[in-house]
Amino acid sequence: MGQEFFIIEEGEIECLKSNDDQTLEFIRNLTKGEHFGELALINNEPRSLNIRAKTDTSLLMLNREAFKRILGDIEKHLKKDYTK
Repeated sequence: MGQEFFIIEEGEIECLKSNDDQTLEFIRNLTKGEHFGELALINNEPRSLNIRAKTDTSLLMLNREAFKRILGDIEKHLKKDYTK
């Protein structure tokens, strides 16, 4: 279960999906200013992707409580449709 929300301060990460055959499928890259982890917090569900740093990376992390307290009013704006 996801318990944290992350904002990339520096660096580049890749988002990977675990396949049934235990391989990882590349989904997308994220860079400075982008974020991840919101879907697991908003929907109270397990993480849907694996994250791997491509470069030295610095992240800002908010736990569930801080996320709800600081960003709770804008949760609907953080939801993205990643199926497209």
